Amino acid sequence: MAIAENYNTLPINLKSGSLEVRLAENSVEIDAAQALRYQIFYEEMKAKATIKQNKLKRDIDDFDHHFDHILVFDNNIGGTVKEKVIGTYRLNRGNSYNKENLFYTSNEYDINPLTNYKGNILELGRSCVAKDYRTGSTMQLLWSFIAQYVLKYDIDIMFGCASFPGIEPELHKTAFDYLYRNYLAPNNIRPKALKNRYIRMKNENIIKCSFKDFLALIPPLIKGYIRLGAFIGDGAVIDYDFNTTDVCIVLPTEKIASRYKLHYDRK
Repeated sequence: MAIAENYNTLPINLKSGSLEVRLAENSVEIDAAQALRYQIFYEEMKAKATIKQNKLKRDIDDFDHHFDHILVFDNNIGGTVKEKVIGTYRLNRGNSYNKENLFYTSNEYDINPLTNYKGNILELGRSCVAKDYRTGSTMQLLWSFIAQYVLKYDIDIMFGCASFPGIEPELHKTAFDYLYRNYLAPNNIRPKALKNRYIRMKNENIIKCSFKDFLALIPPLIKGYIRLGAFIGDGAVIDYDFNTTDVCIVLPTEKIASRYKLHYDRK
């Protein structure tokens, strides 16, 4: 999109208390999302920024101006848009409007099974929330908006990279094995890590863990995806720039709308 669509056709805003979630409507609001991403990914999580990113204090890339940006505002905060934005998510509807068919995930995975899928697909990425707002209610509001977005654009499958901390896959071998054995995506919608980046997830040499123990091993975002019914692609990938080890999430949308009821105030 990012700022070119008719905003009368966009999903309605959602509110919960002082928090409001909607799509970015102009370049100033996209800039606020980029500033928050820089703060979290580069200052807090110690990702490796480019010279340009460090100079601007913004997480910017070639994808931003092709995609929709969800923003979460705290309306109790005075000041600029940048100061009000406390959460963001980036959405790519692929062939429906992204004529160049650019997908961030394709840097790490062969996603042909998804791009060749006959239904509508949606790539999710660059998810982050300011530290003081990392609560269940904030994520509930975000996902309620995503559910609305999914319904509006008749999305069948969502996908994207999700991260484990650090660049030592061995530290996550138990979680990777559990994901592979229990959540591997069906073959017709299964991304696979690019050959030169592929890290095997299945591991016959570890002690199997319980579901409860597994949940304790995975990051909150991936835990949320799993609880929504997500699958996993084949293979993990090290992202040295972001200091993470990534997996590919594949999430059919049939459960999303029913789980995240639209019970917030509508603007």
